[in-house]
Amino acid sequence: RGYTTLTTTTKQLAQISTMTVNAHRHCSYYLILLLFSNITILLSSAFSATQPSAESPSAKTIMSDQASQEERRTPITRRRYYSPFLSPLHGSNTNSAALIILNTPIKSTANSSLPDVFRVLWKSTSFHVCADGGANRLYDATIGPSSSDDDIDENDALIPDLITGDLDSIRPDVRSYYEQKGVPIVCVEDQNYHDLDKSLMAVEKWIEKLTTTSSSSSLSNGDNDSNGFNQSSQAFIYGGFGGRFDQEMACINTLYSWGQKEAFQQTQMSIFDEETGVILLSEAPITNEILIRFPDVEEGDDNESREKSDQVEVGEGPTCGLIPIGARCERVYTSGLKWNLDGDMPLEFGGLVSSSNRIVDKVVTVKTSSPLLFSFEIVKR
Repeated sequence: RGYTTLTTTTKQLAQISTMTVNAHRHCSYYLILLLFSNITILLSSAFSATQPSAESPSAKTIMSDQASQEERRTPITRRRYYSPFLSPLHGSNTNSAALIILNTPIKSTANSSLPDVFRVLWKSTSFHVCADGGANRLYDATIGPSSSDDDIDENDALIPDLITGDLDSIRPDVRSYYEQKGVPIVCVEDQNYHDLDKSLMAVEKWIEKLTTTSSSSSLSNGDNDSNGFNQSSQAFIYGGFGGRFDQEMACINTLYSWGQKEAFQQTQMSIFDEETGVILLSEAPITNEILIRFPDVEEGDDNESREKSDQVEVGEGPTCGLIPIGARCERVYTSGLKWNLDGDMPLEFGGLVSSSNRIVDKVVTVKTSSPLLFSFEIVKR
């Protein structure tokens, strides 16, 4: 009997112990839930306290800024080539245009030591870079024996903002002259890159600097103008044709490869000399629009005013071409040409290359599945 009583008492104690543990466990759960609930309420109150009222000016500013950021992230669908020979440049910002001068002759004309295309490109740009021996060419055309006394005042102002490259071509007298003028001369010895590449590296840094200034916020954000066109910067390369064929092809390759870089997605790139020019067209979904100086259309009053003037004007002429580079262009759609493409014929070497076409409208549009070169002649009227 005593054993039975002890056993019963032991079981009762065990039950009481189990009940006590369960009670503590349930209490712990309740305490944790209560604590979590209080923390959530406190965090919610604190977050609400930091938010401005939807009716307050600060709230409207925040919402406006967010909307602006969304607009800036909208993909660019149209890009326009602004001819440097049109004045004004149809909305193009001269302050966001750069000129690279290559090591090819800057030939004088009968009326000036500076040829017409070069003169226009210099005036249309605000950042001027000489690619190594390009400094010799600029010096000879503006300061050297081939310069004209009639242009001495203008030529004296043609001082580059930078000379760069491996500097194996610049003459000592030219280097000394520009050093005295305070021109930075930067040696980049990497032989894996051409002097044009090294000049474009400098232009890239210059564009990045532009994007950090308040005056070029549209450039930095990739905004569109009132007509929906991207307000891009421009990079003109002078002297890429007329010399050795391998150097011409190196220039074309550089134009293509740099045009694919992220930093140059907002930059319209082109190569000029006194007889021809090419621009790099972006692939779809971007539609390229091209305005040249002398399309094959009636110009009305502008044509009459030019006939009355003795001044010779220079610009892109109506003869043009579409040249595939880098890859086969499966589909190309155009408007504004005498012989338009409707996407049913690919462009490729070994197949069709559109040459000797003609611009018959004030605006040419090109939409292509791969990057293209758009070439045009340079004419004087």
